[in-house]
Amino acid sequence: MFAEFKKLPLTISLFGLLVLTMFVPVIYGFLSGEIYQGRTFLYAVLLGFFILTFVWLASRNNNKQFHRHANIWAMISFFTVFPLILSIPLNEILVDGEIIDTYLDMVSVFTTTGLKVFPNNYFTDTLLVWRVFLGWTCGFLMWVFAWSIFFPMKLGGFELLDKNKNKFNVDNNVFFSPTRLPSERFWNELIRLAPIYFYITLACALGLLLVTRDPFFSILRAMATIATFGIQIPGKNPTGISGEFIVLLIMVFAFSRTTVLGPFSKTQFLRIFQDPEVRLGFIIVIVAAILIFFFLFDTAGGIQQVLMLSWASFYTCVSFLTTTGLVSEFLAPEARSVIEVNLIFLALAIFGGGVATTAGGIKLLRIYILASHCRSEVNHLLSPAQVINSQKDSLARNNQKAVLACIFFMVFILIFALIIFCLTLTGSSVQDAGILTLATMTNTGPVAEQITFNSSLSVELKPEAKTLLAISMVLGRLEVLAVMALFNPDIYN
Repeated sequence: MFAEFKKLPLTISLFGLLVLTMFVPVIYGFLSGEIYQGRTFLYAVLLGFFILTFVWLASRNNNKQFHRHANIWAMISFFTVFPLILSIPLNEILVDGEIIDTYLDMVSVFTTTGLKVFPNNYFTDTLLVWRVFLGWTCGFLMWVFAWSIFFPMKLGGFELLDKNKNKFNVDNNVFFSPTRLPSERFWNELIRLAPIYFYITLACALGLLLVTRDPFFSILRAMATIATFGIQIPGKNPTGISGEFIVLLIMVFAFSRTTVLGPFSKTQFLRIFQDPEVRLGFIIVIVAAILIFFFLFDTAGGIQQVLMLSWASFYTCVSFLTTTGLVSEFLAPEARSVIEVNLIFLALAIFGGGVATTAGGIKLLRIYILASHCRSEVNHLLSPAQVINSQKDSLARNNQKAVLACIFFMVFILIFALIIFCLTLTGSSVQDAGILTLATMTNTGPVAEQITFNSSLSVELKPEAKTLLAISMVLGRLEVLAVMALFNPDIYN
């Protein structure tokens, strides 16, 4: 039966997975006494399986060939249509909410953006558990999408990698055989990556449990962290430095794909420190943390406060670079009013994390290629007769990769400016439009609240503006060039 399920179109398979996720609020709602919430999701599960059964019966004898871009269309429907479906039970529970608000919240969860649409105390524990579990699931599916869809099509940053350096223990014949259907590749990658994702989450949850003695908070924070889902968990105890250190170790997995595939292989462990994304990520974090430390040095009164400020700067920089958006509890409150610090946070969110991770942004690999190419061109102008080391400067000397990175950067800026312009037409100020666009396109929702001091900024927008924010989050998660590939299949040729 599972073999037949693997051959179904990817859209049907994904819908079945999302229906299964609603069992979590059903079980938790009935066990915790929130009967109405549990019953509402139970009805949604029954209706979902009813629809899924008829769709499966209608498509089981379909022998048509799959379109080569059917998997990208499935991803687009996953981030646009499925949130609308799952927003229906959420809107039924939230009596005062509107459908556009619940849809925006669901898109924020699906893309692991963490944009605050409702106040922290607006959700019951059942809804909170479901949103975190759904974000955790979608973060894992981004891993699977990257290796089963983006990698074979050379999209999402994979077009910048060398052919012999992008697999890391992945058997090309097993996982990326051209004879396999897109849905079969998806399920093979899901089975391969699921244990890694689960064990990382389990390790983080156990570590936080030892520190906080709060299983509810530990599990939810671990699930949100590995998915770079910067959702706030209200009413829970702070974790302290030890808890933040555990969270930081998990956020490092969003620096590069090698941090996930490398540690589980003895021969590849040392290659993590040779990965350009990891090295560039730590360089950016250290430089940004030093700058923030100097900007906020006046707020530190003693040696202990200086050490706390150093740790808070480093932790928060890692959080924003991985587009998680968590702020250290030891960061001075005055940091939110310092313009230079806010600009650093915005820049880190734009840089983003690594390729094939749950992080958003431009991606560190593109930043590395552009910076290396600029450096090599300057060196060539200064020393035209220098001898080129092809192994050391393979990425920098590859003009095609530099052009691809530059194209993505320019398209990113154009779409960014277009969304800001459209938001201003709906009545938003240029400043609010810019911050919201950056928060959504980089999938770093908490940065909007960190800078604007307004936790209900997205709620005050018009429905047209909320729709634009949802589109911006989807474009940021899918990447613009992947969507453009639907209309121009030879975009990279």
